[in-house]
Amino acid sequence: MTNVSGQASLYDLIVIGSGPGGQRAAVQAAKLGKKVAVIEKDLLGGACLQLGTIPSKALRESALMAQAGDMSLLGVMERTRRIIREEREVIEKSLRRNDIEFVRGTGRFQDSNTVIVEHEGVARKLSGRFILIATGTRPRRAAEFDFDGFTVFDSDTILQMKFQPRTMLVVGAGVIGVEYASIFARTGVRVTLFDSKAEILRNIDAGIVAALKKQFKKNGMRLKLGWTLHSVETVPGETGRAWRADATMSRDDEVVTEKYDAVLVCQGRTGNFELLNLSAVGLKPDERGTLDVDANYRTSATSGNIYAVGDIIGAPALAASSSEQGRLAALHMFTGAEASFPETFPYGIYTIPEISTVGVREEDLRARGVRFVVGVANYSELARGKMIEDEFGFLKLIVHEQTRRIMGVHVIGTGATELVHIGQLCMAFGATVDFLVDNVFNYPTLAEAYKVAAYNARNQLTDLEGTSL
Repeated sequence: MTNVSGQASLYDLIVIGSGPGGQRAAVQAAKLGKKVAVIEKDLLGGACLQLGTIPSKALRESALMAQAGDMSLLGVMERTRRIIREEREVIEKSLRRNDIEFVRGTGRFQDSNTVIVEHEGVARKLSGRFILIATGTRPRRAAEFDFDGFTVFDSDTILQMKFQPRTMLVVGAGVIGVEYASIFARTGVRVTLFDSKAEILRNIDAGIVAALKKQFKKNGMRLKLGWTLHSVETVPGETGRAWRADATMSRDDEVVTEKYDAVLVCQGRTGNFELLNLSAVGLKPDERGTLDVDANYRTSATSGNIYAVGDIIGAPALAASSSEQGRLAALHMFTGAEASFPETFPYGIYTIPEISTVGVREEDLRARGVRFVVGVANYSELARGKMIEDEFGFLKLIVHEQTRRIMGVHVIGTGATELVHIGQLCMAFGATVDFLVDNVFNYPTLAEAYKVAAYNARNQLTDLEGTSL
């Protein structure tokens, strides 16, 4: 182990990890006049910027911008890497502007107030009044897959792909799997989306999922759901390089072996904790590699000064929620303010087409015996939908039958992740469906879908009341 010498540098807050949660906590503490250091073992921005949210969404936008034949998959990936570099510069400027020290290296606990940072054989000691763990997660790598980086990839290594596959098997139909499957399908790759479960995205509105699957098939994607995967074997080419994967799978009495140029495995994530020396502060992650925290994001460390935010604490594991957790954790550290994370917040899934949701689903309300109506606006009803040639998208409003309040919004189609915020704000302020009917929306816009869906819902409520509108 590298020797550590000299006095420790003193800080009010030491942040381990520079993703959204770590960044936001650091900036909030700095704005309170605190001395802050951010430790990052890799490039600034963490996995979110280098390997996760930003790359996958940038790749999606690049794929959407590329007309058929105008940009290859490799060209799309190069544009994605440029966006990552530019976003990293934005983060660097933010840290400098707030006088936050960036410390490159791997951080590990020595005790509850001390972190040792090692980088290229040099070790440095940092001492902090508070320490925040924001180390995120990484793809879970099942032993049955040979992640060679040539034929079999995970969501971290897929951005380093050096060839244009003709066919691809995506194993795992969770959020990451369906996002990448739709992106590669858009670039002309013949994609097969596989999952052992019969349905995808089971926490999303069933009508939205059905529409998404329909679009997947329309775009040439094959869905193999409810199958069992027995093996994926890479086959060496003449140069010794693994250039093909043979996947054997079955369902009922049918057994097939299919050949793919590439395999992308997306089967969950696990916390990054191994290098932290958590035992030095009395912390132990669960079987998923995540840490337990209280309502203020404080861990169970007896010292009471160690917090954790972001994916390392589990669901919802979103970049946006991680950022807000970081802000709230810093406020609790230095002001004692009790954290108040919003009960209702949106989920965005950046498939092609994209989907977004906030609030409750029809299925949830039926299970609870709550009476409601559903107002729907199809993009095909909107002038803007016709202009942008997106006539399959739609927006659903879930409206309580008695109070007339908006309880949920579910959108699929162009701009879904932007449109959902209108519904989020309506719900946050307790707006009724009448608020949407009685207000003016720009025309022509996709946002007009709210007014159309509100009319649809209000007509149903009027019918239930036994009157006519």
